[in-house]
Amino acid sequence: MRAAFPWRGYVNQLTYAVDLTHQVEDGFVAALADDLVHQRTFTQPVADYHRAVDAALASGETIAFGDEQDEAVTRDFLARFKQVLDDRRPWPEPRFRQEEPDTWPAMRDAPVLARIPLSVRQVQERLNRMFDTVTGGDGEVDVLILRLRTGQVVALAHKHASGPLGVDLVARTDPASTLAAFHELTGIETSPAP
Repeated sequence: MRAAFPWRGYVNQLTYAVDLTHQVEDGFVAALADDLVHQRTFTQPVADYHRAVDAALASGETIAFGDEQDEAVTRDFLARFKQVLDDRRPWPEPRFRQEEPDTWPAMRDAPVLARIPLSVRQVQERLNRMFDTVTGGDGEVDVLILRLRTGQVVALAHKHASGPLGVDLVARTDPASTLAAFHELTGIETSPAP
């Protein structure tokens, strides 16, 4: 049984769908770095992946996963990936970050600024983030709390009892600028609050 290392999960995410039996093309390495920097697929901060790759390369441990990956190819891929990330510093602030669901009580009574005419699943797919189910005085609610690059915090909420398709967007910040920032940074259209 292989010992677990703190870097292993991050490295496994980066190498999951990569054919590491032969050298990986520079274009693919650059595209993967782009994806990470702009958080299209990867949701954790770039610095976390960078630290993990650095730790893996310095660990002296086997990085390749079983017979599906070649160790020298895997190390070469990760070293080039790390270099591409270094070349792209400073990394841009992500468009949005997911906040912990325990911040929902502070948002629960915030005004509904708009409605997103999509299901919870469709919003999750668009944002590549998962809703959390929280229970409180208002019953079970699926919530996704985002801190936008602009500093505004919005909560996307769907009450289990509400039934109809759609997710409420709630916030305590200026409605016009918040909705404009949300649309610009997520690409999701909203409709007027009910």
